[in-house]
Amino acid sequence: MTLLSVNKSVLQISLVTLFVTLQMMFGVVCGDLIPSKTRVTITNKMTVPMTIHCKDKHNDDGVYTLQPGESHRFQFYPNPFFRRSLWFCSFQWTGAFHHFDIYDQKRNECDYHKCFWEIREPGVPCRINYNDDVFCYPWNDNHNNATLEALKDSEVNNTLR
Repeated sequence: MTLLSVNKSVLQISLVTLFVTLQMMFGVVCGDLIPSKTRVTITNKMTVPMTIHCKDKHNDDGVYTLQPGESHRFQFYPNPFFRRSLWFCSFQWTGAFHHFDIYDQKRNECDYHKCFWEIREPGVPCRINYNDDVFCYPWNDNHNNATLEALKDSEVNNTLR
């Protein structure tokens, strides 16, 4: 009887320890027990209209045309465990077509789950943090030409619908 009660106690302690550990891991990763949505805002700071199309592996935010000074916002829940969330966008305006990973969970954390991006002259993506510091990045235009052309055709077809 004593051996059975010791084994039962060890099992209960192990389960409680596992539960507390998982709760702590989830809280450290997410900041609290309920994951927060991340909000991405993209503002056209150029002098020409710009068409954007953002998506991740499973979601498509749609195609939007932003006039100079206009913004578009979308939101999502980032992956709290594997830090693999990736949202990428295409940006198109007269004479230009680019791609950029607008949210890469491994690259940058947004301030308080809010990411502010501006596309500035001469057409570069810049992240603005809560101190109004500006961090500009190069485009992800390292795709091979066949892939880029297919994406361009897809974007043109989407804007015509």
